[in-house]
Amino acid sequence: MKEEQVPFESLIFAGITFKVINRHEAHTIIGDLTDFSGNKIYNVFEDTWRFPDYEENPVFLLAEEDAEMDSFEMGFNTEEHQDIFILGFIFKKNLKVEKYISSFDTDNSPALIVLGETTTVNINLFGSVHYLGGGLRCDVLAGEYNHGELFVKGDVRAWLIYTDDMLMHFERFTDVQAIISSNRPDILICSNVTDVDGSVISVENYFPSTHKLSDIVNDAFIESSFNTEILGNNYLEVFKDGLSILDYDKKERYMYTNFREQFVNMVDTLSETQELKENGKIVRHISGTTYSFIPFDYEGKKYSQISEEISNGFNIRMRALWCHDDQEIMLILEYLYDDGNPKYQWMNDETAPGIELFCVKHTALKTFEILTNEAPDEEEDTEDDEYDNSFTLDEFAAQFGDYELPDDLVKLYRFEKKYGSETYSECFGLRIIDDKTGIKTWSEEEEFYNSFIEFAGANGSGSSYAYWLIDDDLNNCPIVVFGDEGGIHVVAENIRRLIHLLTFDTEISVDFDYAYFYKDEEYYEENENKEIFLEWVKEEFNLNAIESSEETDEIVDQAKKKYKKKLNDFLVKFGIETGEEDDDE
Repeated sequence: MKEEQVPFESLIFAGITFKVINRHEAHTIIGDLTDFSGNKIYNVFEDTWRFPDYEENPVFLLAEEDAEMDSFEMGFNTEEHQDIFILGFIFKKNLKVEKYISSFDTDNSPALIVLGETTTVNINLFGSVHYLGGGLRCDVLAGEYNHGELFVKGDVRAWLIYTDDMLMHFERFTDVQAIISSNRPDILICSNVTDVDGSVISVENYFPSTHKLSDIVNDAFIESSFNTEILGNNYLEVFKDGLSILDYDKKERYMYTNFREQFVNMVDTLSETQELKENGKIVRHISGTTYSFIPFDYEGKKYSQISEEISNGFNIRMRALWCHDDQEIMLILEYLYDDGNPKYQWMNDETAPGIELFCVKHTALKTFEILTNEAPDEEEDTEDDEYDNSFTLDEFAAQFGDYELPDDLVKLYRFEKKYGSETYSECFGLRIIDDKTGIKTWSEEEEFYNSFIEFAGANGSGSSYAYWLIDDDLNNCPIVVFGDEGGIHVVAENIRRLIHLLTFDTEISVDFDYAYFYKDEEYYEENENKEIFLEWVKEEFNLNAIESSEETDEIVDQAKKKYKKKLNDFLVKFGIETGEEDDDE
């Protein structure tokens, strides 16, 4: 790439005078920064949404000395200089911000790169890959959305680390009170373990949540989404004022001061349940995670164990054990091989310090809640089901009204009921979506929103699959995807074609112009039930597994040739724009 010229030598942003540098100069500073596996993090010449070369006057802003600010909201330009495009802020030394640090937008933001220590009250990141190379001190670190990623090297001291679908990597937790992933394990921590040859190696592991938000955050800032506690948008105003969203009066909860009494009561309650007396154990399988209460004898002593095991490629097991004879509690966090045997573990009693054991206490309380809920009703022919959906087939069918479910969809429901949502194809799961809320954001005209029936989640960012109701028989209705960031696209001619697409085990990517499947082999992790799903698809439909993006394109293109123009004409009726790709067809 030809070296770009900078429009001027310096620029004032948030009260700091930065040196203006081009991407070639930035490369000499950040080009060799690596993740915890030795892979380089930044390629400023890659021409992606992170570091595009189509913007005029792209620059990095460089602070060569310690920087102190009141607040730091990253933006792509300034009021004085609207004609530049800031790719990232680089701080060679320490960064101290009195109130808060924030990215620009969840979709896209300049990168924050600090080589020294970062200190602030609140820090809210998203929209790019950020790097804090000299440690972090804050009250709250919050990360949002899967367009962002964070690497932190050095000591981390924080009351709360919270992520909602954003990946975070940490070298070590020096003094961290609570870690919360609102949707899935999105926080990774390096651990020093002993290899088989006796050498000490550093490995990166997913770290489970240690608390619920309501254990440490003021209730006014918490919302519920799909039975999960998340931060509501109102916390941003508090961040801007440099105030805390934490509730220090909840110390009893976030410090687990009464855990021993709680745990003994949980064991006593579960031991008296009818389900335990009939089955000898209590087990729930939910979306690839197993929650259980199991009494057992070991070396002449009686134990009761409450545990959670997260599969789906994470292979994490957390166990809390009560020894009835010694009146002792043992907490165990384990990382497992694929065969279920432990790779390494943390084990101690309930009084031992360390955030590793907080996640075990959290799982004991969460598992107790799940196990004391009423057991799901069994349906015909599901006696041997290992997994169970949270809704019956009749409940799933109710959202289809007078339309009869295609046999292929019923078969898929029964497969998912046995093996679990999102366990056989990345981020895909059948859903009950009967309120039309999402569809109505496109048009509130009844003719429009009643022309679709959403029935499945399509990817991890909120897109959904729906039938387009152009026939009384759903077998003759195409499947479309509603993009969470724009775009309504035909994906498959029918449900069987969609099932075939699912064998690629990759979530669909949806933007305004395109919907497509792409697998990045470097980061791909096979779903735990993929092979079972492939065998099932072959047996039920005589379809071989899809092994390339080109094969998925063929299926999508066939559907587009048949239905896309008709769909475009329908969307235009309601003032909905179609993408450039669609207009060219």
